[in-house]
Amino acid sequence: MQTLNTPDYIVIGMMLALSFGIGVFFAVRSKNTRETYLLGNRQMGVFSVAISMFVTTQSAVSLLGYPAEIYTYGTMIIYLFISRSFTYLAGVYTCLPLLYPLRIVSIFEYLGRRFDSTAVRIYGTFLGMLQTVIYMAVALFSPALALQVSAGIPLWMSIVIVGLVGTVYTSIGGIQGVVWTDVLQSVFMLGGMVLVIVLSIGRIGTLQKVWEINHQEGRIQFDELSPDPRVRHTVWGLFLGGFFNWYVNMFNQATMQRMCAIRSMKGSKIAFLLNIPMLLIYGVLLVITGLQLAAYVFTTQCDPYEAGYITNRNQMMPYFVLDILGSYPGLAGLYMSSLFSGALSTLSSGINALAANTVADILVVPLRRSSERTSTIIAKLAVCFYGLLAIGMAYMIRSLQGPITQMTHAVWGAGGGPVLGMFFLGAVFPKANKVGALCGGISALLVTVTLSILQELHGVKPTTLNPAPLDACPGESYLEANSTMAFTTPKILNTTFPQDYILNSHHEGLSAVPFYLYDVSYVWYGFIGFLVVLVVGVVTSWITASRYPQTVDPQLLFPFARRLWKLSSTSGMQLTPLPGNETYVPSRKNSHDETLPVPFNTATRTPQQV
Repeated sequence: MQTLNTPDYIVIGMMLALSFGIGVFFAVRSKNTRETYLLGNRQMGVFSVAISMFVTTQSAVSLLGYPAEIYTYGTMIIYLFISRSFTYLAGVYTCLPLLYPLRIVSIFEYLGRRFDSTAVRIYGTFLGMLQTVIYMAVALFSPALALQVSAGIPLWMSIVIVGLVGTVYTSIGGIQGVVWTDVLQSVFMLGGMVLVIVLSIGRIGTLQKVWEINHQEGRIQFDELSPDPRVRHTVWGLFLGGFFNWYVNMFNQATMQRMCAIRSMKGSKIAFLLNIPMLLIYGVLLVITGLQLAAYVFTTQCDPYEAGYITNRNQMMPYFVLDILGSYPGLAGLYMSSLFSGALSTLSSGINALAANTVADILVVPLRRSSERTSTIIAKLAVCFYGLLAIGMAYMIRSLQGPITQMTHAVWGAGGGPVLGMFFLGAVFPKANKVGALCGGISALLVTVTLSILQELHGVKPTTLNPAPLDACPGESYLEANSTMAFTTPKILNTTFPQDYILNSHHEGLSAVPFYLYDVSYVWYGFIGFLVVLVVGVVTSWITASRYPQTVDPQLLFPFARRLWKLSSTSGMQLTPLPGNETYVPSRKNSHDETLPVPFNTATRTPQQV
């Protein structure tokens, strides 16, 4: 098996050094204010922010996970990228016109204002921060798996190196450093993928041959139309469930910071729309890479996971890449740099977002009378803390063996679905109150977390497609040759399944067991959480309406909801500002038809005349 050489390490080192250098550059250049550190003084460019918005959610998880997903379960996953593209279009008409005019620092300030409740705001902050921390841990864990199989470097060492580099340049460079390192890292990610695709053609054959091999081996699947929600991937599940699982990213802190860092709402709208073609192109490249991986394994007649050369199916892609690129000095290092770039972009964006939540939500009262310099220092210390926390959690999840893409989607759905539901409850239903928001959010979290835990412990396990034969595998496995690094016993399985078993296994297996809710596919978690919040929140708000009457500023509703409930822009301005929010509650229009904040008179607790 090929390993990384000196030129490869040089390329990886250059990428890490350039990322660190960008952070230092913006640390020297930027003003030392909280607004600049967290939002780039709201003067950042459209194209750079659009790329950062895209790269933040496309970590090493996708580069490793989706090719392995296609080899293991087939090509149904491509529908997921189509459904995701619609979430950005929906964001243009929902979260963008709702949140951009408020000029807030933390997205959860909206929940506090809308429901006039610190408890709702803190609960939403807790859910959002928990989801971000877990996702960062998975993103850090991904390239460490790759480096373990390619260089024999222990998991903990890879996690610490990448985690510390990302933490340091984020802490000193702020959001501007994060955005521009994302731009740099997008080049490495795209370059690594294109290199693999082009050079694989010379080794495996044309894309037509790759398609034929995958079709023959049952990997080409686009017609799973089963209405059973327990089937792992169906057209309905990937379109509807996948939409809500990804739509939660439109209402998280990292997206909101980038959206509000752009100079105008029009620019933010363009940034959202630019993500659609980027996402579709990225999805096509990942599918091609996955098909090439499958064709390579069947052509070489040796499945590295079944043969015991690797300990985790998520390591199949680096195993494949090292064989394809290993003979070209530095190219394997370029691909590994793309994995590190994906992890760094997610980590830096996540810890910067968590720092914003800390100073704007958790410490909002203690920092209310603090200077800009003090707030910025606290934010930088928070970045360091959350970076170390992500490193620790990434090491804790090292024993996970399932599809890494499924892990991230389960996290997004279980944690993000309740948050998305709370935002929609407040932005669509004017009579929804804080009791309904809290009851709905807590109920949804209990449901989604219970589903995910029971599914892991007792759920019906998805049936994988037939692995490649092991006829050409050498006698000694990777684990046997590196026995000190072995985590599991090598599996030498030379099993071939009938083709009709492959196609019908989901239906035959599921029809033989009773229907349990925890058997529902992970792609539905976000939709389930969203739905539970709305149902419980609306019913609870209706029951408690007499005790907790709610009058809402129409500016805190989605534009379509204002028209639906026939509310004018001047009706219902009866809000009590939360600590730290006194200057931004209502809004007004200027001569250019742009929405601006109205100063709030803290003495009379009413909007001042403009």
